[in-house]
Amino acid sequence: MKIKPFVLQWAAAACFGVGLIYALGIEGGAQVGQSITDGEFVTAMVLILAAIALGRLSFALEDAQERRKSRYGKIKRNHARNPEYPALPEYSSRRGA
Repeated sequence: MKIKPFVLQWAAAACFGVGLIYALGIEGGAQVGQSITDGEFVTAMVLILAAIALGRLSFALEDAQERRKSRYGKIKRNHARNPEYPALPEYSSRRGA
């Protein structure tokens, strides 16, 4: 089962939202006079940085899927050409069409 870019984008948005709410909670506590511990700060930063990483990964995955799809749609018209049998001879009636 492949992970779709849409799932990673939703995970990034959720991670960013949780990290932002957590950081705002820390900031609200600091205004009241509570101290900010290292663990709280690191947790908020890890959540926000994980959201950025997931967002970048989802867009890279989307681009890779687009490249993979577009590679097989091209038609190669010169693979069956033979100099003994030209595609359209000079006297062909299809030349004027």
